Amino acid sequence: MIEFYETHECEGQIARIEVDLSLIDNAPDEMRPWMLWLFVQVPDGTDKAFVAFRDDLIVALSSQIDAVYAGTITQEGWSELYFYADTSKKFENIITTVLNRHTPYASERGSARDGKWEMYLERLYPQSFDLIGIQNRDTISALLDAGDDLGVEREVEHYLFFQTPTALERMMGILAQQGYVLKELLSDEDGEYAHGASLVKVHAATPEIIEEITATLFEQVLQEHGIYEGWSTVMGENN
Repeated sequence: MIEFYETHECEGQIARIEVDLSLIDNAPDEMRPWMLWLFVQVPDGTDKAFVAFRDDLIVALSSQIDAVYAGTITQEGWSELYFYADTSKKFENIITTVLNRHTPYASERGSARDGKWEMYLERLYPQSFDLIGIQNRDTISALLDAGDDLGVEREVEHYLFFQTPTALERMMGILAQQGYVLKELLSDEDGEYAHGASLVKVHAATPEIIEEITATLFEQVLQEHGIYEGWSTVMGENN
């Protein structure tokens, strides 16, 4: 599952990071200890011509050396593409062949052993708050595709989990004062954060409101050493 998010780098620079979230299930993959990278000078990492080149390269590396595409970091006019494979052989030849099929790009390339998949786990894979942002965007997109009026207020469920029932109860007390109502207690017996709850609050689902509410909940829950796992809702009543 390919997703993207943006993060603030040093000196105020914003990086757009595209990542295959599904790789987390097997990361690090012991069968693919080699990290392969290609830096391409391109003003816009979402440009159609560049995306066509990237997709062509993904297919070529997958079919010829069984490499997996990990993600791309785009910033300051460069797109950094990362792959993992069981070998670095043929990598440069494949890149040259694919580049010759597309608009010429200034580029740099290389490979290094990364058996722990540090690039993927520490640089490409989103932090918890970035994952919430991705979920926000995907859920809102699904609502819009279904014809929802995001400005209509409706019940929205928010999910939070803690390591102890005491911490959960304390957080529910805090949020009750902010208009959140307990819908259901949740349990994750196999997880470290075993004690959870689904809390309901009535509000609209516009991107601005959702961003503000989820950011606030994320920080509040984090301060109490818990985890906020996002939200869900139904269509607005006007639909």
